[in-house]
Amino acid sequence: MIRRQQIEQNFQAAQANVLELTRSHDHILTWLADQGLISRMKRCVTENCQGIMSWKRDTSRPDGYIFNCHVCDAKSSIRRNTLFEGSHLSLMELTRIYFHYFLEKVSIKRCSRELHLTQKTVGKLYAKIRSAISSYVTEDLQGDTLLGELPQDSENMDEQDQYPVVEIDESLFSHFTEQGVRTQVWVLGMYDRGSDHCRMFVVPDRTSETLTNLILENVAPDTVIYTDGWAGYNNLRNLGYVHRVVIHARGFGRGLDTTNNIESCWSQIKRLTDYYKGIQGRGPQSMQQIQDRINHGVWLRYVGNSDALDALIQVINSQFIRQ
Repeated sequence: MIRRQQIEQNFQAAQANVLELTRSHDHILTWLADQGLISRMKRCVTENCQGIMSWKRDTSRPDGYIFNCHVCDAKSSIRRNTLFEGSHLSLMELTRIYFHYFLEKVSIKRCSRELHLTQKTVGKLYAKIRSAISSYVTEDLQGDTLLGELPQDSENMDEQDQYPVVEIDESLFSHFTEQGVRTQVWVLGMYDRGSDHCRMFVVPDRTSETLTNLILENVAPDTVIYTDGWAGYNNLRNLGYVHRVVIHARGFGRGLDTTNNIESCWSQIKRLTDYYKGIQGRGPQSMQQIQDRINHGVWLRYVGNSDALDALIQVINSQFIRQ
């Protein structure tokens, strides 16, 4: 019995908490195709061939199907240029990991135990989907837009939204490497009161140069910026911003003169994602992993858990090519 068939039998015999869409291999293939995650047809991969490839049944293949060109008879994996390429796991396992365990924020340890996989295998898949989300946040959600851009209908808005306001703060994030070493990094956070969007960036330090460069790249000119009294923000007035300072020693401010919103974002991001666990090593690699985890939290805050499945499908379809 080939592994694919054995996995299908295992899933059929599993307890009731197994996702319905993974009850059979053919069923999951149909669902993936319906979501656009795997194409049913594509151009032939052979150079100069104008043919179209479509699925052909091939029980010797792990997925049970292969792309076949009707003109030159070329063959190609149905996973080519998709999220699932390069993995030895079945599509049923991968779908369960990406669209159930990861979305439900199930620990790597539990996922590996329930699917009879190594923690290293599950950890790599979690990191892969988290990296795709992070790229989507940077390229699509943030893109070329700036925080603090004036609303078009400002005359009919509440007083606090009639002018662009961005709250900015830095926070010290602690995390543990796989070896149990506790490490800390600084993260710069920005919150736009008008759009309710936030951005967060892992930074090497809190110097004025580091902070102001990120602010210039992400906040529109003439924006009212609220910060604490950290000296790294002292040059904002000279850069074209209206800078207002909230002294935390006297409280977090009142009314509109506050940084409470960005403070709330910190706790939301820490609650939404496991940013602090299982970071591998130190240096640039670990910095990127932390950024990916924080962007994952920013994404969850943006889409809401109720829409996370559809939003994740949108992320994958934007990040992976299926020609």
